[in-house]
Amino acid sequence: MNARRHAIVGLTIAACLLVLPAPGLAQQSGIAGVVRDASGGALPGVTVEASSPALIEGTRTVVTDGGGLYTFVDLRPGNYTVVFTLPGFSTLRREGVELGAGFTATVNADLALGGVEETITITGEAPVVDIRNVRSQVTVDRDTLTAIPTTGRMGQYATLIAGATLETSTLHDVGGVAGERGQFGVHGQRAADISYVQDGVNTKVQTGGVFSLNNQTFQEVSIETSGMSAEAQTGGVQVKVVPRDGGNILSGNLSGAFSHPNLQAENITDDLRARNLTSAPGLKKLIDTGGGLGGPIKRDKLWFFYAYRQSSVGQYQQGNYYNKLQGTDISADPVWDVFAYQPDLSRPAYTDDWYKDHSLRLTWQATTKLKVVAAATVNDNCSCFMFLLAPQGGILAAPEATGEHHYNPNTFPSVSFTYPATSRLLFEGSVSMQAFHNTTKREPGVAPNVIQVTELANNYRWGSRAVSINTAGGNYTTLKREFYFQRFTTSYITGSHNLKSGFERSNYLLGRLPNRYTDLNQINGARGYTVRNMVPQSITLWAVPFGLWEDATDISAFVQDQWTMRKLTLNLGLRFNNFNGTIPEQDLPAGFFVPARHTDLVEDSPNFTNLSPRMGAAYDVFGTGRTAIKASLGRFTPRNVGPVGNPLLTTAQSVTRTWNDANQNFIPDCALATPTANGECGPFSDLTFGQVRPPAGGVAQDALTGFNKEGYNWQASVALQHELRPNMALNVGYYRTWYGNFQVTDNLAVTPADYDPFCITAPTDSRLPSDISGKRICGLYDIKPEKFGQVNNLTTQASHYGKRTEVYNGIDVGLNTRFGEGGVFQGGVSVGRTVEDACAVVDQPQDGETGFGLTIGGTTPGYCRVTRPWAAATQFKFMVVYPLPWNLQTSAVYQNIPGMPINSTYLAVNAEISPSLGRNLVGRTNVVVDLVPPNTVFEPRLQQVDLRLSRRFVVGKARFNANLDLYNAFNENAVLNQTTRYGAAWGNVVQVMGGRMLKLGGEFNF
Repeated sequence: MNARRHAIVGLTIAACLLVLPAPGLAQQSGIAGVVRDASGGALPGVTVEASSPALIEGTRTVVTDGGGLYTFVDLRPGNYTVVFTLPGFSTLRREGVELGAGFTATVNADLALGGVEETITITGEAPVVDIRNVRSQVTVDRDTLTAIPTTGRMGQYATLIAGATLETSTLHDVGGVAGERGQFGVHGQRAADISYVQDGVNTKVQTGGVFSLNNQTFQEVSIETSGMSAEAQTGGVQVKVVPRDGGNILSGNLSGAFSHPNLQAENITDDLRARNLTSAPGLKKLIDTGGGLGGPIKRDKLWFFYAYRQSSVGQYQQGNYYNKLQGTDISADPVWDVFAYQPDLSRPAYTDDWYKDHSLRLTWQATTKLKVVAAATVNDNCSCFMFLLAPQGGILAAPEATGEHHYNPNTFPSVSFTYPATSRLLFEGSVSMQAFHNTTKREPGVAPNVIQVTELANNYRWGSRAVSINTAGGNYTTLKREFYFQRFTTSYITGSHNLKSGFERSNYLLGRLPNRYTDLNQINGARGYTVRNMVPQSITLWAVPFGLWEDATDISAFVQDQWTMRKLTLNLGLRFNNFNGTIPEQDLPAGFFVPARHTDLVEDSPNFTNLSPRMGAAYDVFGTGRTAIKASLGRFTPRNVGPVGNPLLTTAQSVTRTWNDANQNFIPDCALATPTANGECGPFSDLTFGQVRPPAGGVAQDALTGFNKEGYNWQASVALQHELRPNMALNVGYYRTWYGNFQVTDNLAVTPADYDPFCITAPTDSRLPSDISGKRICGLYDIKPEKFGQVNNLTTQASHYGKRTEVYNGIDVGLNTRFGEGGVFQGGVSVGRTVEDACAVVDQPQDGETGFGLTIGGTTPGYCRVTRPWAAATQFKFMVVYPLPWNLQTSAVYQNIPGMPINSTYLAVNAEISPSLGRNLVGRTNVVVDLVPPNTVFEPRLQQVDLRLSRRFVVGKARFNANLDLYNAFNENAVLNQTTRYGAAWGNVVQVMGGRMLKLGGEFNF
């Protein structure tokens, strides 16, 4: 009843919000200013026209209010002419107003007495300080996008923003070999909360970043990093794309880029060879082609733009090889094959990512006021060795133990409209959907009877794919995902107020294709074997067949007013959302080790209602539009894609049991489905394996429903923006991000008294921190034998057990300037750090909460408070475009970022534990202990310089740019991945950044 009451109250609030107005899409651009007479008095009633070839309607018109203020919203980026007209005064014409994405240009006017037929024309520098908006953003127009040495893929924008951090270092890119993936965050944000927005739709909602927008369609891109408005769904980076839409002149382009293994240098040094890296990182292939064509079907009435792109990239993974023994069965089992591992040095592992896209966009000026846009994008792509470079669970895998991850269909059709009913009233709306199916297939040479093997000695997998059953790519299956989105907004614009209200509805559907629900070998043999030096240690059993059916709806409403009072502009907003999940009735057939399972309909799982304020202020310090102080504060909730508390997910999806292979035949001589110890097998680690919990079992109500109970973060900023000279702006800002409403899982079946403590002695090793090497490590626990396998987990709010915190503080300094004929400099420095504290969470040791690098489980030291060093989040980045004589142009991108964190997991065995524990471990023969606190020790910093030299050839109206790109110009070799298992191989390098690479490319425009 409480959940329904919250939903009803929330919908009432939403209805109230909709009758109020607030400001446009955060990616929308605008022009605003004040009109005065010669004495400085405000002039109401002035007709202001903004015209540009970027507008299919040609011209927009507004009228100044009583204070002489005017505002244009929802303008496309481009070059504008603004004309001011009032009877009794001379007409003033301001030309050359260059408008970028997400920027409100200030264009003031002083009208002189005279006749309207007298026209005064002035041309001035485009403003570089936005004195109305409080967001921090980086904007890159198409000319710059095509001028700098980048690939245009979404993750590549992290190289342009000081403070941007990729989700994993292994996705660091040299020349485009990292493919299409790559999420990033700024100022302590979650990388997973990033949004890729086009036409008001977050295209990342369902796809986890796999759906990739075609960069051939980009007119301009703005990347917002703080101060987001009430329209933003999450507090992550907002990558907002302004698409190309054709125009009144037929035009097009063709582009291509190519590189070859012979065009890449080796960057292996003696230091790396000493860390067992014997082969250089190598390019396997790189080809990227694309083009676009757009223009009028009917001038000023109907425009079209079509684009395609196709790319294929691959890179070798150093230190990882195919299994030379794949196909050589060492087991006596007549059904299931088990292979040992021996690296085939003639077959190094490599990535194989290909991508295809076709996009079409139609812009129709249906009436003098109504504009309709219809667009469709179709992707077909494959990460054909999924998670090879970014392994799930941090365990490296042989190529055979990855999966061919295909995405098809992968479509995004949409229809939107814009209707300025009057000079002050604007209506906008859109509907769209995404169909996104991903299928994970076995790699060539992997049969359904091949069992995955994990070697504890070096933390390495081979054989087949067996990582998880509820995540994409963790097993062999097909996920069917669909996303439906509707949006309607109303804006009311006066000179001093820019008001907008909006309503959004999102519907998420998840399901597996029917023919995969009965696949007993969704994970081969529903099992995986764990060995230590090829001696069997344990078996993992999986609850397959497995599949989920889920349905969720997110209803949101927002209101915001941008209110200008002389030199002060307030941005006051509020966002409401109700996220409600439904889990339909589900039936799964019996598997090798689990019975048939049935779950009933579950509603309101979750049913979260949130009310999130977003507020900010911008102050034009001297009233000149050249210096602004800005402050913002906002509350944000995370990206939601589906229900929580699915009964199939709250049950045990896998279980482990010890395995003493006494006869060394690699056959578990026991009844594997029997939960108690028998034969060579120990008891189940979770005696509930195969059982279905009741609806909402294992999830507390405060983790499912309530007002402002969902996880959140607050973001605050204070910034100074100053125009040093025309076309040059300095930005200095302080940023703070903090999180709340953490959830934890508490095993109610046991208490702290059910655990026995023990200590180990860390190895003596100069590579370890001095306070760890050779020292006694205590605070480790093992469950008592009589309690082993007893599990009754409850997920609930962490605040019941203590106060968990995660706080980021940082400072950014940036400089942006334009010069010459297309010259650009943009860059800066970001200094910050995150402090995480979970020391009071849950009744340790039995309930270890793992999150963002903190591990406080019963078999790990209490590294529950981690203060990352300042250097771990200090970055220097810049890009420059510099025109040269003879139609030459050069450009560069530089980045200096922290090295990857160094981890060390030590495998402690019974022999060294039992003297302290007073007995052997129960249900296992070893434990894994973190020797190094997470995110405290790092590899040397990564530096990279990318260069481009371009030559333009012009023949009539046709232009051809020939590009010569040099990536990693100084042949740096920063470590991106290494072995983490302590031992002889600890710290061995398995991936460094690619060596110096030459790439040839060009673009033909007509």
